[in-house]
Amino acid sequence: MTGVPTRGRTGRRALRHTAMIFGFLAGVVLPGALGTAYMFTRAADQYQSFTAFSVKAEDLTGGLGALQAFTQITSSSVPDSAILFDFIQSRALVDKVDAELDLVAMFNRAPADIVFSLGGNPSAEDLLDYWQRMVRVTLDTRTNILQLDVRAFSPEDAVAISEATIRNSTVLVNELSAIAQEDATRFANEDLVEAEAKLKALRLEIRRFRNVNQMIDPTSDVNTQGGVLSALQTQLAESLVERAALVPTARPEDWRLGELDNRIDAIRSQIASERAAIGQSAGSGPALTEVIGQYEELLVDLEFAQNAYTSAMAAVERAKAEARRQSRYLAVHIAPRPADESLYPNRWLYSGLILLALLVAWSLVVLVYYNIRDRG
Repeated sequence: MTGVPTRGRTGRRALRHTAMIFGFLAGVVLPGALGTAYMFTRAADQYQSFTAFSVKAEDLTGGLGALQAFTQITSSSVPDSAILFDFIQSRALVDKVDAELDLVAMFNRAPADIVFSLGGNPSAEDLLDYWQRMVRVTLDTRTNILQLDVRAFSPEDAVAISEATIRNSTVLVNELSAIAQEDATRFANEDLVEAEAKLKALRLEIRRFRNVNQMIDPTSDVNTQGGVLSALQTQLAESLVERAALVPTARPEDWRLGELDNRIDAIRSQIASERAAIGQSAGSGPALTEVIGQYEELLVDLEFAQNAYTSAMAAVERAKAEARRQSRYLAVHIAPRPADESLYPNRWLYSGLILLALLVAWSLVVLVYYNIRDRG
């Protein structure tokens, strides 16, 4: 009686083992063999073209070195290599290269390879996604060098795609450089116009000041009056010395003493008048000291305006010099060359990954089955 259940359990165990073996063969061995066979019989050869380049900027300090140092003109911008990094992965470049080379035809040269080929009638998004798989770009942020790795189904196609990418990247760099130069020239000219207007306004204000106060340079008038005061003080000193020398020998009623006293009084009166003239203006206008203060303020403003005008002219000349030459250009360090042999796809690697993925999936199914059976 006890032998029947034992034989039943043994039969079910054998059936489960047989099912696992068939499941392993059907779920792992057979798909793995088909995948491996596809990799070695249907997967098309892919050829690689490697390129390295960067954006270089010319040093414009040559003849304008002293002028640039005087005006302290500097420039800064986002690294152009970072802009190209995004551009190479963008749909804008894909559309341009596709218009030149017909990427759809290039990426479908192996129609038998339905896995690695692009496929017929792709959308723009499909083409962009496939481009980003076949055209890979990396950026070294330390050196700003871009490395371009292009794969295609023929060596010539890989080189053509690399050259088209470099060509369109060069056009972009030139456009960005032209835009920057145009902006710099326009801003420099605007600054020059503004500085020139300020300088003209200050010169006109100084002209009005001279007309109102009837003097070319108040400081020169003060210097003239200072010279007069100095001469009068010299004359006063001489007269005082002469009187002091005459007093011991002359009588009090001597006419020479009276003449010297009158002369000394006249000189002192004139000195007082000259000193008063410095502190006040003729008529009802402002005092001469106030006029001098206003004039000195105008001179300081004029000096600043002249310096600003000189700096603006220097900036315009520098902007024109930059516009006459290509300040930035694309420098190719490693030119694209056709590959001698196919390196992709890595058939052994893909075959091993397929078998590993199938084995993991089969193992999970088995574990789930036994977990459910044990709980049941």
